[in-house]
Amino acid sequence: MGIIIEEGGIKKLKSIVDELSPYKTIVITNTTLEKLWLDKILDQISAIPIIIPDGEEFKSLETAQQIWKKLIEIGFTRKSLIIGLGGGVITDLAAFVASTFMRGTYLGLLPTTLLAQVDAAIGGKTGINFEGKNIIGTFYLPNFVLIDPETLKTLPKVEILNGFGEVVKYGILDSGVYEKLRSFREIDEELIRECVNVKLRIVEEDLRESGKRRILNLGHTVGHAIEKVSNYKIKHGLAVAIGLMASALIAEKINGFDSGKVEELLDRFGLPKRHNFEPKELLKAMKIDKKAWYGRLVFILPEDIGKVFIEEIDEKVVLAVLEAMRDDSRDN
Repeated sequence: MGIIIEEGGIKKLKSIVDELSPYKTIVITNTTLEKLWLDKILDQISAIPIIIPDGEEFKSLETAQQIWKKLIEIGFTRKSLIIGLGGGVITDLAAFVASTFMRGTYLGLLPTTLLAQVDAAIGGKTGINFEGKNIIGTFYLPNFVLIDPETLKTLPKVEILNGFGEVVKYGILDSGVYEKLRSFREIDEELIRECVNVKLRIVEEDLRESGKRRILNLGHTVGHAIEKVSNYKIKHGLAVAIGLMASALIAEKINGFDSGKVEELLDRFGLPKRHNFEPKELLKAMKIDKKAWYGRLVFILPEDIGKVFIEEIDEKVVLAVLEAMRDDSRDN
């Protein structure tokens, strides 16, 4: 069934679920989405809702354990279906639970935020936070991803901004997306589809992030550190935006990349470019990030729009850039 991107596509859920014919179905969502979209799901299919509080801090082992216990209580099997209805926290968590319960159940994702539609729900990554962002996780492809741009109409402005952190990342990775963003007017199916297609092209070459897929972490080395140091008060996409600026500035020092190309897009969408954290504290958080394969700082850096490379960067260079980006007047 793959990935469906369609305005009003959420109405197709019943036919998709009927085709899978699961033994039982649960819908994992949060207290915010419960009020907005859950009834539209339960009107179509017979499912047991599992509601968790809204927030990054609930993407945890404790939450996963609570869901596992619930699945055992209701007699869930490997031929049952878990649907994740929500943003990146929900899609990551639901996918992690599906991949680990009885070594794998059916999985469907209904991403309702821009960030989840263009990034988090695509590519088969699952994860929970444990002493850092997504430290525990698996690779597990869903049976279907149903993307309905209509769900974006219920998002607050900060969540749209949050999604554009990842959209700008795709603009740096792909020149076609970059040009579209420079003349951007509104979020539409085409923009979402283009971002999804960029990610799929990369993931198809390297599902388990052993090589090329690592470039999708552009902006995430600093971004994940900012999330952790802020105790997840700064949203993922906004932290990634700051990380993109950091990568652009490091690349400017390393190979003369024009960081203004990244700054232009960040400014266009009103995304943050600076932070107010202690650089050494951010550096410490980077060292336990899962991208630091051998305990060294690894960055994805732009060489030009549409072309990036992976490089180990000296701590002194990173600290200098983070210090230059520091803005103690900002209230993070």
